[in-house]
Amino acid sequence: MLRTISPQDMQEMERAFLDGTLYPSILLMEHAAQAVVDALAACVDARSRVLFVCGGGNNGGDGCAAARLWIQRGGQAEVWLLKSPSQMRGDAGVNACLLNACGASLNILYGDVPEVPDSCAAVVDALYGTGLSRPLEGVSLAAVQRINACDLPVISVDIPSGVDGATGRVLGDAVHASVTVAFHRAKHGHLLFPGRELSGRLIVADIGILAEWDGAQGIDVLEDEDARALLPIRAADAHKGTFGHVLIVAGSKGMAGAACLAAQSALRAGAGLVTAACPFSVLAPLQNSVPCAMAQVVSDGPALDARAANALRQLAEGKRAIAVGPGLGKAKGTWQAIEELIGGDGPKVVDADALNLLAQHGGRVGANTVLTPHPGEMARLCGATVQEILDAPVEYAQQLAADMNACVLLKGATTVIAQGEDVAMNMTGCDAMGTGGCGDVLTGVIAALMAQGMPPMDAARVGAFYHGRAGEAAGRALGARAVTAWDVCDHLRIE
Repeated sequence: MLRTISPQDMQEMERAFLDGTLYPSILLMEHAAQAVVDALAACVDARSRVLFVCGGGNNGGDGCAAARLWIQRGGQAEVWLLKSPSQMRGDAGVNACLLNACGASLNILYGDVPEVPDSCAAVVDALYGTGLSRPLEGVSLAAVQRINACDLPVISVDIPSGVDGATGRVLGDAVHASVTVAFHRAKHGHLLFPGRELSGRLIVADIGILAEWDGAQGIDVLEDEDARALLPIRAADAHKGTFGHVLIVAGSKGMAGAACLAAQSALRAGAGLVTAACPFSVLAPLQNSVPCAMAQVVSDGPALDARAANALRQLAEGKRAIAVGPGLGKAKGTWQAIEELIGGDGPKVVDADALNLLAQHGGRVGANTVLTPHPGEMARLCGATVQEILDAPVEYAQQLAADMNACVLLKGATTVIAQGEDVAMNMTGCDAMGTGGCGDVLTGVIAALMAQGMPPMDAARVGAFYHGRAGEAAGRALGARAVTAWDVCDHLRIE
């Protein structure tokens, strides 16, 4: 499992390790530089000339050490420094002062920043690390712009310079890296956009910090083995009742597809039985498209209304999980129909129009609930703007989870899942999933996993993982532009 760490926790943990073990800090810098050179050697010939752009702090020290190691391997190094070696302190100063003796070509950037030399085959970005907290300006900004204009492979040291290591936000401007070599653990900003895109291919390198000194909390990111390990075991003598009965409350006139997608995906995700509660207008499309699901009409009108509340109450009895929201519409009567379901304590997923109705009318969310908003729905629930949600997805997910006493899955290119003290991110998925109905598929998947006994947090993060994998598979099979939500559902493989 990949587990991120905040820049602040990384700094505190590294200091505790060095103080507690008396391990020489310059050796950590040497290990970091070696990892950078290894990544560089995979990109260009070992005899190539490489430009190392180094700041005045420890990130720059890593870059200086990498330049020395590159020369020792037989390559050539041109080094741009923001400070003269005599002005650099500690381990960074030691490594900067060694460069002249190694035959590096040094250029101190006091004023104008030149273009990247044509003779260089790659650039190593070692300007600023994960602790940067202010926008780039002056010479630093000009250096980043030169790096981005050079059209060469760029290897960033720990994080692309200009990316906030905690949030992934860009501070003024930032390096567009081909490869980023992160140290010890990935930082939050490597996985949150736009930092995730700017980081290129991420390599997490061991720099010698012993595992027993790393007790810092972080954000978990499931990988294939982790997701499989969390899935419930399916017994050889199991039957449809073993795997739970899911109630899907979805659909309205013109939005029958939402109910169909949620019901079909619940079946694909392993639910033993699925019943869709819907208005009459949804019945025919649902039975034609999803013949393996049962259907129960609970409203004669185009959408659910208050008169459906009693029927829904009865249908919910004995169900292992409920999914409510896709395609329901936003009428007040629909809220009156579903309010009791949302306030109940049984396992449930609340999505789409149910979230909008919840934001509009307020109300209690019962225990064992997974809320699955996209940024627009999240903004309405939190009383914020969409941009504010995008700028701080982890913080908003944690806050809403605390306020609602629920598990919150905030959809996005990097999905954030939060419940209590637990936070996870999902990295699977692709642009092929930017099509209507994919959220309905996710709703059905999570509900099915909850019906099979998974707790909300596990069902949400495992569901997001396999939902993303299905999108990737559909994109490979059909091409991103051709994928529909039904294709994502067809490519679900949860095993």
